[in-house]
Amino acid sequence: MALGRQKMTQLVQTVDVLGVKVADIAAKKAHDLILRLAGDKKGGHFVATVNSEFVMLARKNKRFAHILADADLALADGAGVVFSKLIFGGKAHERIAGVDLIEKLCAKSTKKVIRVGFLGGFGDIAEGVAKRQKLANPNLKVVFAGPGDPTISYDSRLKKQLLASGRIDILFVAYGMGKQEFWIERFKNKLNVGVFIGVGGALDYLAEAKMRAPRLVQGWGLEWLWRLVLEPWRIWRMRVLPLFLFLVLKKKFRKIRFSSFFV
Repeated sequence: MALGRQKMTQLVQTVDVLGVKVADIAAKKAHDLILRLAGDKKGGHFVATVNSEFVMLARKNKRFAHILADADLALADGAGVVFSKLIFGGKAHERIAGVDLIEKLCAKSTKKVIRVGFLGGFGDIAEGVAKRQKLANPNLKVVFAGPGDPTISYDSRLKKQLLASGRIDILFVAYGMGKQEFWIERFKNKLNVGVFIGVGGALDYLAEAKMRAPRLVQGWGLEWLWRLVLEPWRIWRMRVLPLFLFLVLKKKFRKIRFSSFFV
């Protein structure tokens, strides 16, 4: 049964994290809802994987904030967002990372008539991920895999390539924060795609072009630190994280003071 946007708002509780409404759901429920969105023949659905940097970008870029607000699902991909969601009253403790999302959805898609596509990465990264997922899930139907290009000048060529693939139920878009969301906004009503999912650098990790943090480090919520150690240039992007934490705690403290005032 297809799942429309209006129905989705009735099924999913959200928590406001500094202006971005993040779905407060467990990973399994997120997977099931995405597969239902994929089955909607009208298509054009959008799932965002949100981390702290997304939230901070949305605070200063109104267009980006609007794109996230218009998403069918904004999932917590980032320890900071999960933490914030919990202190603002959320209940789901799971972080739903792009890498895990791809692997789980590909595994579940083999049991359904789901056609998937991989878009983004450098060189043959997308093709490599497609091959690996096919090996892991022999019945997986991959109908597109390629790097594409998020720039507007490439839109016409890429549109022809994607339309030539026919129906794509789930398209994983890995252009990185901002670029992939702006690209999806331009294309979501122009292609025969059930649901677009922005997955950042997930394809690089699935293709093993980059090393993902060990499970223990992920469990501690320190995957961001692992990435920073391996890629020091990320410090420029991550400079907003202390401010994010400060704003979250400030908002929480204000709520506590306001509540105490009426006790």
